[in-house]
Amino acid sequence: MKVLIITGGTSSERRISFMSAGQVRNALIEVKHQAVLFDLKKGHQQLKKIAKKFDVIFPVIHGEEGEGGSLQEFLASQGIPCVGGDWEGYKKSWYKIPFKRFCDKNNIPTSSWKKVKIKEDILKFGFPSVLKSSAGGSSREVVVMNSIRELRGYLCKKLLKSNLPLFVEKYLPGIEITVGILHNKALPVIEIVPPKGGWFDYKNKYWGKTKEIPHAPSLDEKTKKLTQRLALKIHQTFGLGPYSRIDFIVSNGKPNALEVNTIPGLTASSLFPKAAQAAGISFPDLLDRMVKMSLGDSY
Repeated sequence: MKVLIITGGTSSERRISFMSAGQVRNALIEVKHQAVLFDLKKGHQQLKKIAKKFDVIFPVIHGEEGEGGSLQEFLASQGIPCVGGDWEGYKKSWYKIPFKRFCDKNNIPTSSWKKVKIKEDILKFGFPSVLKSSAGGSSREVVVMNSIRELRGYLCKKLLKSNLPLFVEKYLPGIEITVGILHNKALPVIEIVPPKGGWFDYKNKYWGKTKEIPHAPSLDEKTKKLTQRLALKIHQTFGLGPYSRIDFIVSNGKPNALEVNTIPGLTASSLFPKAAQAAGISFPDLLDRMVKMSLGDSY
């Protein structure tokens, strides 16, 4: 099949998107597809001109530009099969404030939170806490705050001046895990162990010494199955299509939902492909399945 891989774009995650897309292209060629990269920086009109020459569109572009639903809305208007889900579901799940509201409304455990605009809002909420942008991706717009010292730091000041929708949530110590969903089935849970004294920030996520361990050995089977059920419920409620990845923190034995990755990292060493590998699905086979699922094939 002819597959057009949309990548690049103009966001801070442009570099990471190209990393994913390059490996997706190579893997699809390995399983006999014709795969071509398209840089979204060229614009939607240029995309519209060439899209109908392809059998399937495969967005591999991280951050708001690719995961926030606007790209999927545009592609849906073109009537071409796309590796992805409902664009409205993307908008409601990828943006973090709407997702937190969803969790509260649907009894999905998540840390307590509050929208904030100024420093005083955070002081009233208290510490330890985490300041986040609703539209942040790849741990870029996240500040962990243990005291007023971090609140006075450069990153906090930058976020508070950004005019982005911000919220603060209670910091929950615990075991960070992630659950991939493939074709409405939960993949094995992956446990994320950052370097000592660190956390799963942008640097550690892509170039650090974070350990990512399949089958989450620190958790019991009951907790893993509960988390998989929660992840599947979130995925299906939002109609996220053939795949997604949902992050959790297990604190005091209870999984708390953190965020939804509507287009998770797709290099062979990324979390979602690692989970598939743990289920016995190779990287090329995984991508082949995702492309064929977009055409209605079942597995």
